[in-house]
Amino acid sequence: MLGGAVIAACLTALAPSAAHAALPADVSLPDTGVTVRESPADPLTVTSYTLGNLAYLRRGEAFAKQKGYQEITVAPGGAKALAVPTAYASGHDSVLLADLVTEKAVKIQTVQKPFVAHFAHWSRDGRKVALTVQRKAAGGWETTGFVVVDVAAKTARTVNVSGVDKTARFRWTPDNAQLVAAHQGGVRFYGQDGTVRRTLARTGAPAGGEDVFSPSGKGLMTWCPASYAEDVCVWDRSSGKLAVKVKGVKPKALLGWWDERSFVAVLPGSGVYKVVVIDVKGKGLRVLADVSARDWDKKIYLSYTRG
Repeated sequence: MLGGAVIAACLTALAPSAAHAALPADVSLPDTGVTVRESPADPLTVTSYTLGNLAYLRRGEAFAKQKGYQEITVAPGGAKALAVPTAYASGHDSVLLADLVTEKAVKIQTVQKPFVAHFAHWSRDGRKVALTVQRKAAGGWETTGFVVVDVAAKTARTVNVSGVDKTARFRWTPDNAQLVAAHQGGVRFYGQDGTVRRTLARTGAPAGGEDVFSPSGKGLMTWCPASYAEDVCVWDRSSGKLAVKVKGVKPKALLGWWDERSFVAVLPGSGVYKVVVIDVKGKGLRVLADVSARDWDKKIYLSYTRG
């Protein structure tokens, strides 16, 4: 495990959101053939990405590989980042919490071997990070609970969740108070102590991306239930009722909401995948990036941060 000072030097300061106006129109991603197309008015920016088990962090207008880390996620606003290492240290998994303005970082232990804590998701206020705890089982990995990292206190708390779906992946609700995850074909809301607060049945699993809720917090995006002809569904968070079935769109991945009426999806094509902004009526609005089949097969994932 690298020393904290060395890690902090690796996590070179990310350009703050106020500097986004200076970003070029096209940004190349190292070790890939991907070029991300950006505009100063974009509500989201690619601030990190992973390529298999390699993680890359944005450094102003470019990206740099972060040796020893498999995942890096930048907080809303771009001031902080959380990195997950590729290996245990002293029998523990851990995270690195980095301040991208001061370039200071601290390592925080999370869970003991054989458990792992990964898939980091920031709360909207940037005060907490949720990670999903998993352990290896027959046929793959299964979820057992979550870790909450307190950014101010620089501490981590592990919560075992009784009856949790083995495929669950935890994210925050818009009010930063609860967590949501897939549960038996629906969505379950949990308190930060792991208690069940609410269950929406037969909605399909929460969609991918950093935040499954629309910017207002009213819409919850899921992969539609298998009985639907459509793939992408939006539900009213308050009532739990279906709001929209997005027609004519068959994404390979969903990368989160763009604005209140559109989202980012990865669509398959002839030898290439396109990262596209699509509105809830199924209309493609803009291409954000082209991803070759080769890069897609390497499991590339673009992490978008809201400024």
